Amino acid sequence: MKNKFQELFKKYVDGTLSREEYDKFLSLLDSESAMADLDNELENLWEKDSQNESKVPVKPIAAKASYSPKFIWGIAASVLMVLGFASWFLLLQQRPSGIESYSTDFGEVRELLLPDGSEVKLNANSTITWDNAWEEKGKRQIVLTGEAFFDIQSLPGKIPFVVETGKVSLEVIGTSFNVDNRSEKVEIYLDEGRLNVHMEDPEIDIIKMIPGDKVQVDPETNKIDKESNTSLINSASWKNGILNFKDMKLADVLVKLTDIYGKTFVCENEALLDIDLYLGVPFADWDTVKQVLALSLDIEFIENNDLVEIKRL
Repeated sequence: MKNKFQELFKKYVDGTLSREEYDKFLSLLDSESAMADLDNELENLWEKDSQNESKVPVKPIAAKASYSPKFIWGIAASVLMVLGFASWFLLLQQRPSGIESYSTDFGEVRELLLPDGSEVKLNANSTITWDNAWEEKGKRQIVLTGEAFFDIQSLPGKIPFVVETGKVSLEVIGTSFNVDNRSEKVEIYLDEGRLNVHMEDPEIDIIKMIPGDKVQVDPETNKIDKESNTSLINSASWKNGILNFKDMKLADVLVKLTDIYGKTFVCENEALLDIDLYLGVPFADWDTVKQVLALSLDIEFIENNDLVEIKRL
């Protein structure tokens, strides 16, 4: 095969390849040894040219081809362009198409890098789907179930990035933000950039958000609550490894823990459920969270698989 490659390479340099030989040359370039053979042939051509330049022929019998360094590098570039095009075409064929899905289990957090360069931190018990045809459609689109923090990559041409979550659609403009749609309400916190929130009902005005805004939307009643000057530590602390329970009833905390760890909590003490919490818990695993809450509230957790009973000590 090497002799055939050498023969075709010489014809490629001389510009005498037929259509059939050109196709054969391309197929040989696709082999594992192609780059090594190409490197050897270019080196031989370079050495041959250097020798020709150092000798002064007295009376050449027949004209021999002599190639300048510039011409040799041109050959190398053109061959590499052929290789590059073939590789690009192969990658294009292998590129995933359709909808791709990413999920997390209870207690699991995943960091994802999307094909457009955007970063997603996916909280526990959550799923996103991504449309791989975003370049063809001119729109980057994600469907979220659960909770995720997004850091969106701005692209030339202002290709829009849209997050669909239930009946709420988020139009992203170079933004870092958190979305949680686990409960009956969709909660959105904007950390950087700008965000436009669209409701399913077209008659409802677009909600324009700026950094520090926190919006809660009830998709069933279309009720919208908006706070300003909030912070990441209060609205999306899980991203930094902390579950921040600020001015929250224990009953509400248990709902969040159910979403994250998949536990079912039972507590017959109504007064205990009404306790206000103001603490941060390391977001490591359920055992760590359980120990911190037990020590802080002077309670015990009695577990039977995923069923957890809570009692006062």
